[in-house]
Amino acid sequence: MKSPIAVIGGTGSVGRLVTRELMARGETIRVIGRSTLRAHRHLPPLAQYFLADLRRPETLRTPLHGCGAVVYAVEPGPDAPGDSMETGVVNTLDVLRSGAVPGRPRFVLLSRAGEAAVRASGLPCTVVRPGRLTGQDLAEACVEAVYNPAV
Repeated sequence: MKSPIAVIGGTGSVGRLVTRELMARGETIRVIGRSTLRAHRHLPPLAQYFLADLRRPETLRTPLHGCGAVVYAVEPGPDAPGDSMETGVVNTLDVLRSGAVPGRPRFVLLSRAGEAAVRASGLPCTVVRPGRLTGQDLAEACVEAVYNPAV
C-alpha cells in the first residue's frame, strides 16, 4: 500500500502483532495509542507513534491524515470499557468521513463494539470478531483484511 496504515491500539498485544506484520511487509505504520511509555517499550523503532485520546476526535486528525487503511485494535481496559470503545470507533469514523482524511481509507475493526457504526459508515470495511482465535491468528486476519477487500 502506498499510503501509511494507522494501527489504533498498536501498543496492545494484538496491535503490536499487526504492527510488526505490516512493517515486515514494508508498510509505513502510524501507531495511535494512549501510552507513550508502552510505545517506547513495545514498538519497533521505525513505527511512527501518535498519542491520542479516542474520546477527543481532534486528536485523531493528524495521525489519520493521508492513511490508506486503519486497523482498530483497541483492547478494553479499566479506563476503556465497552461503551467508550464504541465511542472511540464512532469518533474515528467521524474523522475519516469528515474530509480531514482524504479518500476512503479501508477500516478494519477488531471487535464487536461499534460494528453497526462501521457497517453504516459507507467506508470499505471488515469486522474481525475475536471469538476463539489466538492473538497471532487475529493479527493475521486483520492484516489480510487490509489487503483483501473480500475478507
